[in-house]
Amino acid sequence: MPNLNDVVDRAISTDVLIIGSEGTGARAALEIQKAGLDVTVVTKGVMTKSGATLTADGDIDMDSASATERLGVKGDLRDSPRIFFEDMVRESKYISNQELVDIHVNEAPDRVVELVEWGAKIDGIVLAQGHTYPRGVWMPGVEIMKALEGQMKKAPHTLVENFMVVELLKSGDRVIGAAGFALNTGEFWAITAKAVIMATGGGLRPYPHTTAPEELTGDGQAIAYRAGTEMIDMEFPMFLPYCLLSPVGMDGVDFPFLLTYFLDAYALNRNGERYMSKWDPKRMEKSTRDINSIAQAIEALEGRGGPKGGTYLSLTHLPANLVEDSGRWLPIGMNEWRYGEFDLKAFLPDLQKVAVEVGPACHYQNGGIQINAQCETNIDGLFAAGEGTGSLMGGNRISGNAVTQTQVWGVRAGISAAAYASEHDAVAPDPAKLQTIRDRCQAPLLKDNGLSPIKMRQQLQQLAGDKIGVVRDQAGLEEGLKGLEELEQCLPDLATKHKGKIYNREWLEALQMPNLVLYMQMVANAALTRKESRGAHYRLDHPKSDNTDWLKNVIVSQKAGKMSISAKPVVIKHIEPPAGVFDYGHIPDGRWIT
Repeated sequence: MPNLNDVVDRAISTDVLIIGSEGTGARAALEIQKAGLDVTVVTKGVMTKSGATLTADGDIDMDSASATERLGVKGDLRDSPRIFFEDMVRESKYISNQELVDIHVNEAPDRVVELVEWGAKIDGIVLAQGHTYPRGVWMPGVEIMKALEGQMKKAPHTLVENFMVVELLKSGDRVIGAAGFALNTGEFWAITAKAVIMATGGGLRPYPHTTAPEELTGDGQAIAYRAGTEMIDMEFPMFLPYCLLSPVGMDGVDFPFLLTYFLDAYALNRNGERYMSKWDPKRMEKSTRDINSIAQAIEALEGRGGPKGGTYLSLTHLPANLVEDSGRWLPIGMNEWRYGEFDLKAFLPDLQKVAVEVGPACHYQNGGIQINAQCETNIDGLFAAGEGTGSLMGGNRISGNAVTQTQVWGVRAGISAAAYASEHDAVAPDPAKLQTIRDRCQAPLLKDNGLSPIKMRQQLQQLAGDKIGVVRDQAGLEEGLKGLEELEQCLPDLATKHKGKIYNREWLEALQMPNLVLYMQMVANAALTRKESRGAHYRLDHPKSDNTDWLKNVIVSQKAGKMSISAKPVVIKHIEPPAGVFDYGHIPDGRWIT
């Protein structure tokens, strides 16, 4: 049996380990600090300069009446948490966990107001797709992270940046910490913890077009799965319509989509037709993002798209001076046509005269680690919150709710993990298991020849986009799974040309590749299982929404070392979903029962 100090370069211990430092992780950390416990937060990037929260455009949701009364914005007093609940359940296509939705809509106001009290600036409130009333308090992710970081600095904590967790550590059926590498030194660490919170965000980077930053490679979901965690609703990665496809540096930028919040934009195919009339003739381009993305993808698939494989977004029907002047009243983060500190006019055509070709980009994962109301997983000692989890959003998320999710569920995860850590002792990790993890992860550095992790990543993205993308069918999903199996078999052959351990991008790609492949296997298997179309999941061979056979959640788990797929009934609390089979996008309203 090897000695721990001979296996790891550094061993540390903490009461609670949080994997992920941004909206969810930072908010959870504040609750651990409040409980007087030691908290260690690790992040693959740099806090406030990486991760998904930073890229949030602006809207964080709370019911409009509460926003009006508590923040003084010009909302609508007719709104309520109950109506917010109805919108979330309806737009989830009735497969969200209604117990979790109920908590979410009722706790959202306190969490948003809290951020404002901590200094986050707001710029009004917007009405986004899927909402009955304006609920998107305009608060860019930069403001949220400034507020959270400022609060974290008021109490002791350990922040470890540029650190990639590669596996959770277990003792029997309990998670007791994590192992990973410090990317700035190459050191292998073991972190022992009484409780662990997964706050790693989604897995959007397997796709060729995405709005996500580089860090979102599905690590949290893959690591949790390997530890025995059940995953839910993995077939529902969400795509955002009307994103830029070029130039390369702007691929996935969602500024054109955001314009549809504020201007009456037309989505056109190459025949000049407003094709949304076939999908949602009442809401048209103001339909929800799942329907817009699928309509856009099918127009291109059926040969009515543009040269880059997208469709067109047009403002040319509006008066030229209205388009020009609109930059003056766009909210912070977009005003004067600036976005992410770039002048978008330098990259866009003249929108007064020309339509811009745009396409769907992967934006969010509705599914993930299955949690309950206390953010507990099915594994002792492991908690999770934020985008990396499932159950809350069901088949589709309405705008602004991802940021609200970080705050409502970050708090709940922190409270639950603190309580657990207070009642349990730390357990030392097994040095032999750590040695196995270290040897496997360092193998690409030791091979003289092998497969390039960067080229394998490109192969994966092509496969994901072609076979497991916005629209699917059985043949394509089966081909996708076969291709993923071939990539999985090649993982031991990965090798890096550069053999250094410090900030080695090739090595980072090699460490991420098993997670990317596993993540997409979960998505593809869940999508193959769900033989209907619902929300962000569209099957060309099963285009109806089937509440008779598929009003249920698909669960992915590991059994005897193999991927197992099962299904369970949805959790209903207040609204009974309608029975029957319906055209995609046209499920009737459910019945309020309590």
